Amino acid sequence: MNVQSANISSHNAHPFPQTEAPQRKRITRWGKGAFAGLIAGALMITVEMFLMEALGQGNIWDPVRLSASITLGNRAVSTSTPFTFDIFFVGMLMHFVLSIWYAVVLGMLIRRRKPVTAMLMGAGFGLLMYWFHFYGLTAFYPWVANWRNWIVVVAHLIFGISAAWVYSHLHVRQLMREAGSSPEARR
Repeated sequence: MNVQSANISSHNAHPFPQTEAPQRKRITRWGKGAFAGLIAGALMITVEMFLMEALGQGNIWDPVRLSASITLGNRAVSTSTPFTFDIFFVGMLMHFVLSIWYAVVLGMLIRRRKPVTAMLMGAGFGLLMYWFHFYGLTAFYPWVANWRNWIVVVAHLIFGISAAWVYSHLHVRQLMREAGSSPEARR
């Protein structure tokens, strides 16, 4: 072994000490965002479906069909199209992929905020999502303009608030675990 390689190996106990921590944090951000997106997305679509049906504002499957229309076009929401498995599958897939993506983006915005502040930012994020989906994208998806109503606004608010709540609580638990003050770390 030559002198140069001996110096390198003696100074570095671990070959990549600076690159692992940022990569791990990036992975945990995506993990927290994915979990928050799944929970918030499930809550959002459940509340939206329930309110649509219970208040007579539409069919219980309308939110799923609207999500499916992102890839299938307006045939997914047309009244003559029956509810089919492909519409259900594509709608749920699109809904949860977007839920995860939006929760990760929201997580990047709120990760250093207190839970209450994060939830307020989440509410604003939900309203921004509603505006973007139902006003900003109408040039590409003109049929979504027919779905503007207070139930959809409430559903987007629920998504933003619940995604922020889940993400911020997971972040606090991670910080506590890293500091060694969580109940799991004391065991």
